[in-house]
Amino acid sequence: MRVLVIGGTGFLGTHLLPKLLEQGHDVTVLTRSKDNACSLESRGVSRVVGDLLDPEPFMLKLKPQDAVICIAMPDIQPGRISRKRFRALQKQTTAYFSTPIAVAEKLGCPLIVTLGTSFRTTGGQVADESWPIERFGMTRIGEFVDPLIAQVMDRGSPPIIHMLPGEIYGPGGLFRMMYDWMKKGRYPVIGSGQNYIPRIHVKDCASAYVKALDKLPIGERFIIADDSPCTVREFADFMAECMDVPKPRSVPRFIIRVVVGKLVCETITMNCRVSNAKAKMHLDWELIYPTYRDGLPAVIAELEDTQPQAR
Repeated sequence: MRVLVIGGTGFLGTHLLPKLLEQGHDVTVLTRSKDNACSLESRGVSRVVGDLLDPEPFMLKLKPQDAVICIAMPDIQPGRISRKRFRALQKQTTAYFSTPIAVAEKLGCPLIVTLGTSFRTTGGQVADESWPIERFGMTRIGEFVDPLIAQVMDRGSPPIIHMLPGEIYGPGGLFRMMYDWMKKGRYPVIGSGQNYIPRIHVKDCASAYVKALDKLPIGERFIIADDSPCTVREFADFMAECMDVPKPRSVPRFIIRVVVGKLVCETITMNCRVSNAKAKMHLDWELIYPTYRDGLPAVIAELEDTQPQAR
């Protein structure tokens, strides 16, 4: 298939592109960077240089495609977010979805879009795809996108598949920053850390997208998470064990709220326990790392191997 990938040079994209090429797909990537374009071409990937925030110039250069995969998301740095910055992120996020929708409509092909899991669970509840998405904390940057996607699904044009990955971990992306903090003893667990956040290894996440492309289950949405829901405390403690460093200390929620603000604090203390049963059944998706205990040791080992050697 001819596949246009939007966001293919990011953390998830660097794992998705090789899988698509291995399957024999003809891959084109939309990228803002001409340097990235040269690197992509050397790997057998076609490229279109353009910006989702200014789509008109690159829309004219697009060639026919059989599918579009959008995994682009705004770059959100850790720390306090001002109201002005938050509104800008909302606007940017909305453009990151409205433009791919326009692209897929212009090309007359299916669109696989990405917006992370955001469900509110309590007690022993486990959310699945039938649950309504609830926006709180930093996840509210996507609150204008949800109705946009719903409208597209209702009218059926362009044909759309909605992917909802959990927090992606692996040897890169934001997890690399978590690793550095843990190494320096600066990684905090907020409060008791008994809240659940969905996790998925980057390789398993990429394979779910390849399966979605293969099956093209139009009009469906899929939670992409591993088999074993875990609390923030469980994940952090096992990560410290893999790194052979002390377990991270607990920091009261009110202190974190003062340091990073309400929005970020709400995000990292969210309780979102989910099921991946639908994705596994409908996509014939098999995980390499079914639990964080399977995936973390390999990730930590890879990160340790890339550390500069002390002289």
